[in-house]
Amino acid sequence: MTAELHRSRRRDPMLGLSIPEPQQLPHVNWRTGESPAAPDGYADMVAELRSFLDHVAAARPDTATVAALTADLRAWRERLAPAAVSETEQIFGHSYEVPGRGQTMSPLLRVERADRSSVRGTVFFGRLYLGGNGAVHGGAIPLMFDEVLGRLANSADRPVARTAYLHTDYRSITPIGVELSVHGWFVSEQGRKRVVRAELRDGDVLCAEAEGLFIALNPGQP
Repeated sequence: MTAELHRSRRRDPMLGLSIPEPQQLPHVNWRTGESPAAPDGYADMVAELRSFLDHVAAARPDTATVAALTADLRAWRERLAPAAVSETEQIFGHSYEVPGRGQTMSPLLRVERADRSSVRGTVFFGRLYLGGNGAVHGGAIPLMFDEVLGRLANSADRPVARTAYLHTDYRSITPIGVELSVHGWFVSEQGRKRVVRAELRDGDVLCAEAEGLFIALNPGQP
């Protein structure tokens, strides 16, 4: 990205606010365990929540707007409180039939192709993930890699594994508001150890790459 283009993006008030509409994930054998059924409209709700958080990040609201929004959020929190369920029953972050697993913590990942050894897809960092100067916050990139590599390491009915380490190298600026490509693949799998790698690209530009070690849990291990 040229310096002038970088400066022009910094001045864009709509930077990172135009996330493409969510799409249904392709049917791929890329998960372990049961996926809780999401009620009708849940994916649309999460998409609106994701967009809302981007707009909160981009906004410079006046005092009246802050007060009104605070009251609305409090009212919705109180309305949702009686609907709380256990971790094993929650939909947020657990539904593989909803884009992004039905969560807004990590950026929206769209899987295009996946099997037991690799995955390819796209990811879009909205305004919520802005670190500064039009670039994605450095901490959000390992979060995205952990989402990709963790799901790959736990794919194809393998025993559940947890992250032992995740090493990230930053190669160039990762831009906000651009559809990026992500590719993850298995390096090795021996016993309980699974080594996986991934790279994030903006077109032909390598933005970041990562290597992770995931360890399969022993029976009864949380």
